[in-house]
Amino acid sequence: MEGGYVNEAIISYTNPKLQIPLMASAIYAPTTTSTSPTAGTPTSATAATSQNASASLSSPAGPSSSPGSAPAGAGGGPLQGFVAKLRNFKFQDTKNIRKRFHFDYISKDRFLGGQLKTKNGQKYVFNGPPSGVYVSKACLIIAAFITVLALLFTIVITYFVTRQGFPPKEATPSCITNDHHDVNATPIQTAGWVSMNSPPPLDGATPTPTPTPTTTTSKATTTTATLATPTSTEADEIKLVDPKVGDIPVVVTPIEEIEDNTTKPTNRPLKLYEGWRPLHYSLIIEPSAETSSSNGSLTIEIERDVTKVTSWEPIVLDVHNVSISNVRVIRALPTKPGSVNEEQELEFDSDYGEDNATFVIGLDKALAGENQLRLMLSLDFISQVTDTLQGVYKTSYTNPDTNKEEWMISTQFSPIDARRAFPCFDRPDMKANFSISIVRSLQYKMALSNMPKSHTSRYRKGYVRDDFLITPKMPTYLVAFIVSNMQDSRFATLDSEMTPRVEIWSRPPFMDMTHYAYKMVRKFLPYYEDFFGVKNKLPKIDLVSVPDFGFAAMENWGLITFRDSALLVPEDLELASSSEHMQYVAQIIAHELAHQWFGNLVTPKGWDDLWLKEGFACYMSYKALEHSHPEFQIMDTLTMLEFKESMEHDADNTSHSISFDVKSTNDVRRIFDPISYSKGTILLRMLNSIVGDVAFRAATRDLLKKYAYGNMDRDDLWAILTHHGHKEGTLPQDLSVKQIMDSWITQPGYPVVNVERRGADLVLSQERYLLPSKNSADQSSWFIPITFETDELHKGDNIPTHWMRSQDENELIIGNVFTHNSNSDNVIYLNLNRQGYYRVNYDMTSWLALKKNFSTLPRITRAQLLDDALHLSQAEYLTYDIPLTFLMELFDAVDDELLWSAAKPGLNYLIYNLKREPAYETFRAFMKFIVRPAFDHYGLNEPDNESHLQLKHRALVAYFACKFNYDRCTQVAQVKFREWMRDAKKNPIKPNLKSVIYCTSLAEGSSPEWYFAYKQYKTTTSASEKEEILTSLGCTTKPWLLSKYLNMTINPTSGILKQDGALAFRAVASNAIGHEIAFDFLQGNIKEIAEYYGDGFSTLSEMIKSLTIYMNKDYHKHQLLDLAATCRKLGLKAVESAINLAMEQVNNNIYWRSHSYHSLKNFLEGIVSEFQINIF
Repeated sequence: MEGGYVNEAIISYTNPKLQIPLMASAIYAPTTTSTSPTAGTPTSATAATSQNASASLSSPAGPSSSPGSAPAGAGGGPLQGFVAKLRNFKFQDTKNIRKRFHFDYISKDRFLGGQLKTKNGQKYVFNGPPSGVYVSKACLIIAAFITVLALLFTIVITYFVTRQGFPPKEATPSCITNDHHDVNATPIQTAGWVSMNSPPPLDGATPTPTPTPTTTTSKATTTTATLATPTSTEADEIKLVDPKVGDIPVVVTPIEEIEDNTTKPTNRPLKLYEGWRPLHYSLIIEPSAETSSSNGSLTIEIERDVTKVTSWEPIVLDVHNVSISNVRVIRALPTKPGSVNEEQELEFDSDYGEDNATFVIGLDKALAGENQLRLMLSLDFISQVTDTLQGVYKTSYTNPDTNKEEWMISTQFSPIDARRAFPCFDRPDMKANFSISIVRSLQYKMALSNMPKSHTSRYRKGYVRDDFLITPKMPTYLVAFIVSNMQDSRFATLDSEMTPRVEIWSRPPFMDMTHYAYKMVRKFLPYYEDFFGVKNKLPKIDLVSVPDFGFAAMENWGLITFRDSALLVPEDLELASSSEHMQYVAQIIAHELAHQWFGNLVTPKGWDDLWLKEGFACYMSYKALEHSHPEFQIMDTLTMLEFKESMEHDADNTSHSISFDVKSTNDVRRIFDPISYSKGTILLRMLNSIVGDVAFRAATRDLLKKYAYGNMDRDDLWAILTHHGHKEGTLPQDLSVKQIMDSWITQPGYPVVNVERRGADLVLSQERYLLPSKNSADQSSWFIPITFETDELHKGDNIPTHWMRSQDENELIIGNVFTHNSNSDNVIYLNLNRQGYYRVNYDMTSWLALKKNFSTLPRITRAQLLDDALHLSQAEYLTYDIPLTFLMELFDAVDDELLWSAAKPGLNYLIYNLKREPAYETFRAFMKFIVRPAFDHYGLNEPDNESHLQLKHRALVAYFACKFNYDRCTQVAQVKFREWMRDAKKNPIKPNLKSVIYCTSLAEGSSPEWYFAYKQYKTTTSASEKEEILTSLGCTTKPWLLSKYLNMTINPTSGILKQDGALAFRAVASNAIGHEIAFDFLQGNIKEIAEYYGDGFSTLSEMIKSLTIYMNKDYHKHQLLDLAATCRKLGLKAVESAINLAMEQVNNNIYWRSHSYHSLKNFLEGIVSEFQINIF
């Protein structure tokens, strides 16, 4: 330590309680401030403490206990004797030292704040005798002044030396800045080893850069077209050690310079540049997990596009944290047949655009007269390998054979992250062919991309290059590649004669979990080929299980990527998945395979129509699953699950239309929400019911054939559907699909159809369903297809018989619905099979008739009535006595799985808003009374011979029973969990009951249960089991464990993957005790969370949304406003926007509490009293 000496006085004594020797050390420290320690010098008192003392104290290493530090006196050198002398120094010589050197003696206790002593009942602080080096204030000021002068002098000298020795500008691979005017000719040969403009260096040769003078334009030259290929010739004369993968030739750049320092959520304008379009990309890329960077070379064949703009426009490439160099723009000159093509290199200007979000290349205006202009744009680039699951990113897993961490490279380019990997036209309508080559180290055994591998060649020592076949025309967001040591399941070998070739890739421990997925693929592919009338276009489909993946899955053409839980289904009985999880996996696979036609083969033109591809894929997944597994009754599930997801997000003023102008990166990411997926699914199903199955299928086939390898928009689909609807006679001739659908597509929300009896007639009116309460000022209206049945009239199909037209008057009158005017006992119900996207509110006479005849109604209608009643009461369209009487139907409907599913969303809302209110006691008693018969029937057992639906229903009943603290459920759950704790290798809990038993046991238990569950999370190989445990860890009622759990979500060593961060946070936030802890965690760590998760998957927005479920008081609004202010100061605009959306939900909750809580409380107390329900 410069400026003073450090020594220790070790005093050994015995603690009478612990009966072990303890060490106390004293530190001689100067009173002046020391400079930074050099290598091998202790930086604190703990660094100077002997290893034996540290061991006996069992204390963690201090800041200095890094690998680079060493104990004082270690090793040789001139100080060795002096250090030894200091260690042998006698304590009684302190006074002499103080007199000679002016040291102050500071004991370790005083150094750490003093030690509390007790004598004769009096407490005092013992700090040891005075000592030290005296340094005057004047000396300190003079020393500081001299130091500053020396520092300034050093900076000036360094500046002049470097300015004389190097060119004035130099492109670096670090994050892009605004100062890039000379990119055309850079002195640094970035990515030279993977350049298509020059061959890779030989093993025996060192790549030598040739600095190019810096200019702003490139001179026009004529050259012969050549394409260098990697050579396998080895120069044995010279042996050199190859640099690490991804190292940049010539220039050695520290890893820190290329790490992503812009991971916080950002919101950038999204501009569409016209005038040019790509035809073909030739991409060579070498991604490196070690350096977190990719070196690459790119050649894009582009042509001028005068269909949208006729003015002379620059070439604009989308980029995000990409450094570009060695840019060339070349055009082919006309030649005679059989001669070698000649090239003309064009002059150009280039620079980065606003916010470095684009790379702009301006060509000579003399070329403006050529409308058929085609060019070759070539460049080298360096991009980032991120750790935020966006673009090209790295992730790791533990190899069970070596117990070591292994890295892999994966990609996620949808929706707008291809620009993070390489410069491109990153838009859905800019489709092109791709020739992709991957350079990888031999430490990675495989590389995959969209197309089959054409050949592998030696690239340089320790590296190979994998070239892949040319892709069909596709957008950049579908480009994908994997570099890893994964293994294939060898399904392609077993079914070698089948096309397309299907293979599933995973890590070795998961190979036995891929059989279910393969069986699903082979079931769904023939169905889609038959339904669409178009064969699958690619020769192979690879399905890859990626350890950490932001979405559930991604439909990259020919290379579909999944998170583990969306693909893997264990066959081992101990790890077996629940019925719900198996259905989930099947539906995800069906969804991604449907995209191979709708989304990949035919792509929506813009992001504003993203709902079309997602809605189609989701709807087709239901149809495929209904075809292959009719026992799932999946179409019935759609009427509850998708309606719940969509209507929940489409019910207040924060909703957005399903198609809206996308103006920023936030807008693009926001459209990946239930409005696009679930509402899109519902509207396409509604369209199917309007035009009929025959017309819908024929229209889909025509669309895919007409726009194959191209783009379409919704109006193209509407026109084809209208044609076939009119042809089949299912769509009225005076109506077009566009007329109908524009009212659903261009405005947010959905309607409530009010039903009133007037004698024998039926009078219908519509208004927008809006939370927290109906708004008469809202004039929204829709084209609504009307279907209905009575106990006297049964229709038999779902095709509408009447229409509520949005431009009509307020009422639609349907005459003679009943045979006589006195019809109060007659039943009528609308929206058959819930084909339309709306709720139905009946007059009181109709509600009473429906309640009276409830058990005779169709299954979907019963579930629909309960769901509508609960949500209509939430928005004050009904009083709560009606939904409460429908809830009581559950008492007898023990086996009605769909009815119980319909109850869950509305009941959860009541649970969250009542849980911390006095009325919850009565509500819980009421619900226990309702749930008891069903639970007593099913219990916490799971027979082996039950159907898929019965198993799901059994789990749902158990969920409600334990949720409302029915002791027969909670006690048995704890017994079963403790049985597992006694023998961790044998889990006695059945797959479908795991989520209920895990959560209940952790909620009722304490630390032992929690740590046991966390240990099982770390050790299990089942991805679905991991998700079950992650959710249950948030069920504990111990605040310190909840706080610990939240901190683990931003700790990369905790084992909690980034893909699961929002899931873990939601588990805590949905816990009545954990809610405040979750908010405090978010408030105190918002910056760290934003940087850790990035902006790719709206993780922070999901966290904020999950906070609102318990917020129903005014002070909660102020908490959110404070959080928004913090985000504003930190520049987290995207997060601030999410908070503003969450504020609407809090306002809705506050309104409900002030307007509906007391009436619900009175109704509950009346029922409990009437039925003499035991409140305990």
